[in-house]
Amino acid sequence: MKLKKEILVGIISIVGIGGLIVGFFFLKGQELWKDRALYYAVYDNAEGLTTGRPVKLNGLKIGTVIEIKFQPTNLNSVVVEFELTDEHVKKIPQGSTILLNSDLLSGAYLELVWKDNVTFYQDKDTINAQVSQALEDQINERLLPLEQKTNELISTADSAIKTIEAIFSRNTDNLDQSFEGINNSIRNFERVSLRIDTLIKSEKFRISRVLSNIESITSNLSESNEEITKLLSNVSKISDTLSQVDFIGIVENAKGSIDEVNAILYDIKHGDGSLTHLLQDSSLYNRVDAMVGEATRLVENIKTHPNRYLQFSVFGSRDKSVLDATEEKVLKKFALDSLIKD
Repeated sequence: MKLKKEILVGIISIVGIGGLIVGFFFLKGQELWKDRALYYAVYDNAEGLTTGRPVKLNGLKIGTVIEIKFQPTNLNSVVVEFELTDEHVKKIPQGSTILLNSDLLSGAYLELVWKDNVTFYQDKDTINAQVSQALEDQINERLLPLEQKTNELISTADSAIKTIEAIFSRNTDNLDQSFEGINNSIRNFERVSLRIDTLIKSEKFRISRVLSNIESITSNLSESNEEITKLLSNVSKISDTLSQVDFIGIVENAKGSIDEVNAILYDIKHGDGSLTHLLQDSSLYNRVDAMVGEATRLVENIKTHPNRYLQFSVFGSRDKSVLDATEEKVLKKFALDSLIKD
């Protein structure tokens, strides 16, 4: 029983030690059960590079930095040991370069600059090493244009501030007057708002009545919708009827009648007829007017004193001094015929 406990303790210890070893190599970025190809690179300065940092090719990790140490024969040089763990990259072609690179986010790392060749470096060979442009130089290069633009912006802002200060120093009184005017406008607006509010309150009943009347009108229109529809229909029918009337023919007929009247008036004005002489010869008009006057007086005289003109009995044996209506009509016709013959 005691022996079993010792065996169990031994097994646990071995497993623990193995776990520590695996963890140690894992923290260093190394894998124990993979084939590894070890290489070296020598730099004058490896600042920022630590063990476990990746080795990259075209942005992909192909290995890990194993150890960083001084070169035994030259303390001014640093030896970096790294391994390749990618199954597609087992060897490095001769002529390739291992570049110490860095970026702002991930820090320093090794980058393999691949060069195709038929011959390869052997395991634990030293690869040609170079240092890329320092991170500080990259930052300076990128920040230099920004710094220049910032300086220009600061200079422009300084000029603008000076201009504003000069304007404020010259126009302080004008600004005070402007603010006073704004305050007066606000006070006037408040008074107008108060008056409008008072007017609305005082005219509330009238406004309500107006709205009620509008509602009544709307209701009446709604109730009279059928009548309005009929009215519009009648108007449409009238429009259709008017559209069918031959206004052009009517106008043409009227024009023809007017032309005929104009022709008659022209003949009267420029012809030789009685109407033409009557209109244009004033003496003829005067003679006719005088003749009519004489005929009228003659008829009146005959009517009043028929015995002076007629010595025979035309109207029978009754009183001959007065004419009745029939006799008067006969006498007028007789006188008129006599005048026309003359």
